[in-house]
Amino acid sequence: MIYKRCAHCGKRHEVGKKCGCGFKREYPPAAGTRKLYKGARWQALRSIIIARYNGLDPWAFLHGRIEYASIVHHIVTAEEAPDMFYIEDNLIPVSRASHDEIHTLYRRGQKDKDETQAKLKSLIKHTNY
Repeated sequence: MIYKRCAHCGKRHEVGKKCGCGFKREYPPAAGTRKLYKGARWQALRSIIIARYNGLDPWAFLHGRIEYASIVHHIVTAEEAPDMFYIEDNLIPVSRASHDEIHTLYRRGQKDKDETQAKLKSLIKHTNY
């Protein structure tokens, strides 16, 4: 039988079973712009944006890859401009890998961030309603 230690109380228990200490991790409630991601308005807008691109990731396509989009990325981040949270021209669907890649470029410096945002803005599909 294989055992492991509980991260909370340190007691030994079987792998695949819960420890008997009853510890349950508590997470702080969402606040600020994080709270908006749970709303019905965001969920509906997210579906529209992903459908507009047929579920594909335009950033990956720009780099020679074909990937499905699972995340809707804010080109100008929600923390920087909360008033742009629901603006469709600020949203683009990306895969998890592309999202991580984009945020890595954002963290490199202001010049890289500005160049990345300009590339993303050039990939935006505009629809005529």
